[in-house]
This record gives sequence, structure tokens and C-alpha cells, in this order.
Amino acid sequence: MRGALAKSDQRNSYSKFRLTNHTMPSPELLPGVTTDVCPPRVVCDARAAIRKARRRAIARDAVLIVLIAAIDYLFIHWPESRMPFLGRQGSLTMLRWVNVLLVADLWLMRALPKWWARRVAQTWCRAERERFNPKR
Repeated sequence: MRGALAKSDQRNSYSKFRLTNHTMPSPELLPGVTTDVCPPRVVCDARAAIRKARRRAIARDAVLIVLIAAIDYLFIHWPESRMPFLGRQGSLTMLRWVNVLLVADLWLMRALPKWWARRVAQTWCRAERERFNPKR
């Protein structure tokens, strides 16, 4: 082997042989970050599962909206309906607030995952962002 290597090539080795790093380069990548030299392998295609989950979410949202509308219809068109501990006006006020909370929850269930995904995507390099978000 070569006898005269610089001190910087000795990398905490107790070996008598001074070896340099002539091995295959191993790219140190963070999860989700790739380079052109080392593209990621596709393990599975999740498009069908995503479509199924979206259909279920739409069905769940539709059922929730129908239930809200049915309860509102009953409370508005049936004068005797009220909460046991409230009068008619208090019951209608509480119904309005519950409707607002349910609609806000319905909207946040869709908005928060999008916001989180955008925040995570900001850590990706430009090539990754363009690959997953092609400009239309």
C-alpha cells in the first residue's frame, strides 16, 4: 500500500494499513429525498386505495350533512321539540352552535391534512416537489 498518506486519511483506524476510501459511494439521503443518481424504488401503487378512501370520506360527509339537515328539519318544523333543560329558543340557539361546530369539524378534517402535507412538502427538493406536484 501507499506509505505516505496525509493525516486526514486516517479516520480513527487502529489498523497498520493506511487505506483510502475506494468503495462504492453510498448516498446519504433523508427519507423522501432523492437524487438523479439514486432514484427511489416504487414499492406499491396506492392510487386505488386513495380513491377508495376518498369515496368513503365523501360518503361519510354526505351522511353527516343529511343527518344535520334532518335534525334541523325536525327542530324547525316540530314546535314541541326542545332540549330537556332548555326552552324552545335556547334549544334552537344550541342547535345553531352545534351545526356550526359540525360544519367546522367537517371542513377541518379535509383542510388540516392538506396543510400538513404542504408543510412536509416544503422540506423536499425542487425535483421531488415537481415530481409529486406537476404544474398543470
